Amino acid sequence: MKLFRILTFLFCFMFMTAGFTQNPAAKPATPQKKSAPAGQSKPASSDPNKKALNQYSKETMYAPAANSTKPLTPEQSKAKVLLNEGAKKGKAGDYNGAIADFTKSLALAKNVVTYVKRGYAYQMVGNYNAAIDDATEALKLQPGQSRAFFIRGISHYQKGEFKEAKTDLDQFLEKEKTNAIAYNFRAALCYMEQDYKGALNNYDQVAKLDPKYPDIYTNRGMMRHTLQDFKGAIQDYNEALKLNPDNFSAYNNRGAANMMLKDFPAALSDFDKAISLNAKYADAFDNRGRVKHVLGDDEGACADWQSAYNNGLEASKDLIIKFCK
Repeated sequence: MKLFRILTFLFCFMFMTAGFTQNPAAKPATPQKKSAPAGQSKPASSDPNKKALNQYSKETMYAPAANSTKPLTPEQSKAKVLLNEGAKKGKAGDYNGAIADFTKSLALAKNVVTYVKRGYAYQMVGNYNAAIDDATEALKLQPGQSRAFFIRGISHYQKGEFKEAKTDLDQFLEKEKTNAIAYNFRAALCYMEQDYKGALNNYDQVAKLDPKYPDIYTNRGMMRHTLQDFKGAIQDYNEALKLNPDNFSAYNNRGAANMMLKDFPAALSDFDKAISLNAKYADAFDNRGRVKHVLGDDEGACADWQSAYNNGLEASKDLIIKFCK
């Protein structure tokens, strides 16, 4: 009976709203995040995809324009110079400067490459409507332009237009199957549709293509946890901690998986570590309180739940009311 009560307690309170690494911007168009297993929370980095997109700028998106095999008019030559100047600025992370050069270039000559590069720069400064417009113009000039689908898909995602985002990213990945960023965004779309197996499959592709993609192991661990593959989740959190030993959310998430495997000493150790790295980490306090309660330390549990509540986790109030005097 004691084991039954333990499992009932864990399962009754293991599900609550948690942050998600893809983290769509908090705009009116963005729907509420769906529920995920309790204790799992977003990684320490606020926007891992921005890191990957900036790297993509340096390595791929802003390569100089190819030499033309056809003679260029004087205006086309000036447009090309401006295109290359903008590409240099984009590669260096000066996206506003790049936009200015690309705009001057397009005033001289309409060019699919320039629309794509400017669209990417607009995306990187958060002007998603302009990014979508440029990607659409590029597709009018060249209907199969795969990077235009990439830009437009991510920009739709950031606006909360998830159906359009999925359509564009699917089109992109039909043509380019080696882009970890696109798989990572598509995994988030699967997650929002509660297609957790689909999300896991996409995260597998991310890890295969780029084993050091920001927060990939924390994200994939969350999907494995959701699918009740707790041992697999722990393996992913272990990998996340190899890449970043100070990743307090990975400690918290690993602790949550250890809770479900009833390895309470390991869970306590993980929550202790998460709290030592982030003294205001409400999720870790809440979870540590659950373990302490299961182990009979009601005083310690109530203190942790109070700390969780004081740090903004409203759900802990229900635990305090039910179990604390």
